[in-house]
Amino acid sequence: MNTQTTLSDAIAALQAETGVRMERAAIHQVREEAPGDASPDAWLDVISPQAQPVRFAAEIKAVDRFHTLGTLQARARQRREPTVLVAPFVTTEAARQCRSLGLNFIDAAGNAYLDVPGCFVYVTGKPRPESARPVGRFKSLTPAGLRIVFALLTRPALATGTYRDIATAADVALGTVGDVLADLQARGHLAPTEPRRLLAPGALQEEWATHFPVKLRPRLHARRFAAPAADWWKGVDLRTQQAVWGGEVAAYHLTGYLQPEQSTIYTAKPEALILKHRLRPDPTGAIEVLDTFWPLAEEADAASATVPPLLVYADLMASADPRNIDTAQRIRAQYLDTGRDAQDSA
Repeated sequence: MNTQTTLSDAIAALQAETGVRMERAAIHQVREEAPGDASPDAWLDVISPQAQPVRFAAEIKAVDRFHTLGTLQARARQRREPTVLVAPFVTTEAARQCRSLGLNFIDAAGNAYLDVPGCFVYVTGKPRPESARPVGRFKSLTPAGLRIVFALLTRPALATGTYRDIATAADVALGTVGDVLADLQARGHLAPTEPRRLLAPGALQEEWATHFPVKLRPRLHARRFAAPAADWWKGVDLRTQQAVWGGEVAAYHLTGYLQPEQSTIYTAKPEALILKHRLRPDPTGAIEVLDTFWPLAEEADAASATVPPLLVYADLMASADPRNIDTAQRIRAQYLDTGRDAQDSA
């Protein structure tokens, strides 16, 4: 994606569709940058004849699924100025989610949501322009690629291992490893020289958390169940049943902050788990059971009671629930941003 082209096309589409004028702010007019990783890709001003100009912090991202919007909302909350997502295309479903989250957006098709003093715009349903149609795909963002990246992020020392070591840890075919590592090197995520090591793993964590709900999670045979009691999960140790907590229950165990309403379980033997805890099938149930996609820890120690923090973070961010997003940021700060960019806890 060419970010400058996306920005120009989206600004032009907004004016053509609604008459609202948006222009890029001159650098010398920007007095205060956002802190840390909340720094925007651009600063934009909406010019309205009925009100004072409104300055936006722009995030230029190729996002058309609601799963990734929680990350942008969390970053927006660190800023004084309102945030606007600038994308090649935003689907109708993602547009509704943006409005629900209070996240402004514009895209190159003319779809938009802006809600600031003196300006309200909501346009959806415009078709995807040809320029925004995806071309090709990165090997590391395929389902097998995401398994490999997860293994590398949660077990950093694995990067120096053999291809067979990596394939075993990721539970993928040996022949997929070379292409995925080459892709990571080409995109600047993996050092091109020996010894292999991840570069800026924080960015790769965000990429993985963004694509996991869309590319890999749907392949994990998710099933929903109900339990005899709402608090059935309290005191339950899944480790003896080849299962671990994900999602909200895992977040509770890691932070003690979130009171779970939904239970997510990753397991290698779902039948035994379902029978032991008398779970009954229920498409609207609060319990979701998914297949594991990595080898569970062989030893039943405290660190193996939950999925790795990266997966907990991805589960919470994918929910787009504000309370989950708050907790996800705590997990990121505590487990993913402290120099332990990836934990060897798989």
